[in-house]
Amino acid sequence: MGSQHAWIAVWRSMRPGQWQKNLIAFAPLLFSAGSGWNPADGSVALGLLGRAAFGFALLCLAASGGYLLNDARDAGADRVHPTKRLRPVAAGDLGIDAAIAAGLGLMFAALASAAFFDGALFAAISAYVLVTMAYSLALRRFAGLDVVALAAGFALRVVVGAATIAVPVSAWIVVCTALGAAFVVLVKRAQERALLHEAAPAHRSSQSAYGTIDVERLARAVALVTVAAYAMYTWSAPNLPANHAMVVTVPLVAFGLVRYGIAARRAPERNADELIAHDRPLLLTVIAFAVVAFAVLVVAR
Repeated sequence: MGSQHAWIAVWRSMRPGQWQKNLIAFAPLLFSAGSGWNPADGSVALGLLGRAAFGFALLCLAASGGYLLNDARDAGADRVHPTKRLRPVAAGDLGIDAAIAAGLGLMFAALASAAFFDGALFAAISAYVLVTMAYSLALRRFAGLDVVALAAGFALRVVVGAATIAVPVSAWIVVCTALGAAFVVLVKRAQERALLHEAAPAHRSSQSAYGTIDVERLARAVALVTVAAYAMYTWSAPNLPANHAMVVTVPLVAFGLVRYGIAARRAPERNADELIAHDRPLLLTVIAFAVVAFAVLVVAR
């Protein structure tokens, strides 16, 4: 394999298309607008945006390292999946040893950069890397624990974002993020079952357990809890406007979760990033949420 071809294979295995998941690291910046920083102060806003972007970049490195390790571990199982079989490791375009080396190298780069930047950020990135590796090495095989691990990974993305801009992380936003992530993971398990049917356990061992329960119903229950938790957050969080104006974003969250479930059912072969990118109502809902939330946080105060 030529060196140029190997680098292309590594880049593809890093899955840059899935980096949009790490945009959740900007949530602390968004929700601290008007309280932690003044959007009218351009220099401060740009500085915080740059710091948040740095945290986003570190998460991309660490997450891509995890993807490479997962691909190395799951090469055989991925070959039974209609789309994952095209990934470089499963397709034989990238060797398993090379994938492991690249994955560990990316994680080390993220940790070293975080350590140079700030101790709190290093701790947050370290926790994210540990959870990612625990999931890759063991937790992914156990139904329930895989959902908890992935939800924790998303919550830690928020912690990374808060550490990068040095603002207190809200327990509410961590809980809401974890619940939303659990919903997405459960929907993904239902997608795998719909796509692979009886072959699902050969692709993911935890599907042996998920096949005995109604995962879609469980996902809907988690979605309801997510909306309820977010509604409570908008009404009671001390850092939000005292007039409770943030409650206007609750319908957007509810619609977004419902629309995500519909889009996932229609296209079980697509990941979360692909669903958001290809489903226009869902993408517009995400954008509308960010715009409305920012407007409320700045104006309603």
